[in-house]
Amino acid sequence: MEKIIGGIKHECYPLTPAQMVHMYTLMFSPSDEVVNIGTGQFFKTEFNVSVLREALNRAVERCESMRMRIWREPETNQLWQYVVPYKNQYFEYYDFSALTEEKAHSILERWTSQPFDTYGGELSRIVIVSMPDGYNGYYLNVHHACADSYSVVTFTKDVLELYCHLLYGLPEPAPLTSYIESVKKDLEYPETKKAKRDEEFWHKKLAQPEPIYTDFTGPGRLIQMRKAKGNPELRWSMLPTKDSAGATVTYGLSVESTDKILDFAEKYNIPASVVILHAIRTVLAKFNNENDVTIRDFISRRSTLLNKKCGGVRMHCLPLRTIIDPSATVLESMEIINKEQQDVFLHADYSTMKYYYEERIRYNADPGATYFSVSFTYQPATRKSLIPYLKDIPFKSRWYSSGRQPQPFYITAMHRPGDGGLNFYFGYQKESATPEEIEFLYYFVGRVLFRSIENPDKTIKEIMDMV
Repeated sequence: MEKIIGGIKHECYPLTPAQMVHMYTLMFSPSDEVVNIGTGQFFKTEFNVSVLREALNRAVERCESMRMRIWREPETNQLWQYVVPYKNQYFEYYDFSALTEEKAHSILERWTSQPFDTYGGELSRIVIVSMPDGYNGYYLNVHHACADSYSVVTFTKDVLELYCHLLYGLPEPAPLTSYIESVKKDLEYPETKKAKRDEEFWHKKLAQPEPIYTDFTGPGRLIQMRKAKGNPELRWSMLPTKDSAGATVTYGLSVESTDKILDFAEKYNIPASVVILHAIRTVLAKFNNENDVTIRDFISRRSTLLNKKCGGVRMHCLPLRTIIDPSATVLESMEIINKEQQDVFLHADYSTMKYYYEERIRYNADPGATYFSVSFTYQPATRKSLIPYLKDIPFKSRWYSSGRQPQPFYITAMHRPGDGGLNFYFGYQKESATPEEIEFLYYFVGRVLFRSIENPDKTIKEIMDMV
């Protein structure tokens, strides 16, 4: 639909359900930086700043979602999105090489806490940076309504491949796909037969007996909620979210350890995400002495070439509920999780906000009630996806906190573009978790993960006893 914005005619589209999740977050946050995604990509090599600047410009030109704007119509308050024409930018360069690493990162964290003008302003900022110890690269801060972690990785890969093309003559990367075409398909979804099938699937899930809350610190929160409500049978709880003040903690796996996970996944034809999810749900089961575990699974919905390379935010977050007896073997557990996750993926176009509203009504739960304590997303990669010229160069990828977090507690497992090793990013609201609790959880998840792939025929109980 054509709209006149600032005296200029733009083709506008409503926001998608995935975007509306973040606009809903903005409504209840005391400040707008809660939806910022700050990242740094740094290689231990000399970068040609002018070539990197050109690569960044070409990447922005190729990626429609990096040029997306949001407009609130004054008469109706309805939200619209549109893409502005490409305009060449002079990305600033900052030399932090003489600083300590801690000081340099603190500056980038402070930049991430600077909110965007959501309604009409630019929704991203890119700066070229020299870091301490010979690392160089760029910093990106982007609004969550126009990017998710998958599209940040896609954009990063495009920048680095364009850089290598311009400087070293490597092949030019294939063009990205159209973000607007992806938006159009999302907006057509409610009238499709698939929408009806998805609704039937999730309504069948809601017809099942009520789930039970399993906390990443053990049963304490559920026990406290039961006491507060005077109901010893209560099955939902809440993570405190009065203040969205938050932070991130990052742990990195070596390439060798990452390869063990990928080799196991390939050998048994099991997605790497399932191998990791098995470890997380096993730890939650152990901590809570509970076989019924729900994890909120973030799904990128990028099964087609259009969606894989269009950028934007396509993340829906829906429950992955599994009931697994401790007598099941590791492989049996993974098969159950894999089957459930495939079903969730198949029906992941269903609106996140609609599902959780229906869940609350179905089980007569209070607003804000939840059955999960952990949200999880995995960004897949293959060994072939690494950039040949950069694969042997030391690399650091950093995700920065804006000082606010949109969710109480989530884990993102993501492959580093340089060497392919896995990084685990823990985002958390300070009211909901502490760095010590996260370290404790990560330790046990790692123990269960590697004991499981070393002993796939042992039972869950035997794995629990090992750790």
